[in-house]
Amino acid sequence: VEEDVAFGPENLGLPPETIRERVDDALKAVGMYEYRMHAPNQLSGGQKQRIAIAGIIAMRPSCIVLDEPTAMLDPKGRMEVMKTVRMLNRNYGITVILITHYMEEAAQADRVIVMDDGNILLDDTPAEVFSHVEEMKTVGLDVPQVTELVYELQKAGMPLDGHIISEDACVDAILKCMA
Repeated sequence: VEEDVAFGPENLGLPPETIRERVDDALKAVGMYEYRMHAPNQLSGGQKQRIAIAGIIAMRPSCIVLDEPTAMLDPKGRMEVMKTVRMLNRNYGITVILITHYMEEAAQADRVIVMDDGNILLDDTPAEVFSHVEEMKTVGLDVPQVTELVYELQKAGMPLDGHIISEDACVDAILKCMA
């Protein structure tokens, strides 16, 4: 594992002591330090993704692009990877461009861009983008489950704000309507 994480920094020509420090820091950042001597093929899918992300952290980029990083992972693995992605942005200031078809993941972003056939259809906050349920469905995309529930309740006559993307906000809004 540590050899995989060191691959990028080695190719950057960094001194061995800097590589050692960056590898250890990166593995600790993704919660995989205790696996540093393990063979990567013995790790779970989520752990392998976190090791790949550690390799990125060790190179210290200002921006990374992740294309479907949680595809083919179980829910626990997806959660681990998304937690690591958020940490990259918050703790290291790395801009993360995340390409995903999982709308619950997109709902956690600061900004969502919806593209169709190379054209930008929507570009705004997750709450604003996902309030366009019909437009999303027209291009074959879903919305977060909470947003879908709010949409269906609106169609049934419940006066809810279409910008709800979190479970807590949904519960609060439904309780207000029932009061």
